[in-house]
Amino acid sequence: MSYDHHDITIRGRIAHPNGGAVACPQCAATEELTIYGPDGGAGRLMCPDGHHFAPPAPIDPVDLLTRAAADPRTEYLN
Repeated sequence: MSYDHHDITIRGRIAHPNGGAVACPQCAATEELTIYGPDGGAGRLMCPDGHHFAPPAPIDPVDLLTRAAADPRTEYLN
C-alpha cells in the first residue's frame, strides 16, 4: 500500500536516543504526537496543541517517518 503523504498519530511516546521521550519544544507534550510528511521525505512532528516542530537531533526525520509508516501497528483511515 502506498501513500503520498502520511499523518500518523503515535498513541504512546517517541523514544529519544538519550533515553527520554521526544517533547514539544513549546508545551513539553510527550504523548499523542503526530508524525507527518511526504512519502519518502522528512517527517515533522505536531503535538496535540497544534505546535509543529522538527524531530530533535540526532533523530533522522526521514527515518522517523519511514519507520512509523512501516510499523504494523500504524492504522490508515480512509
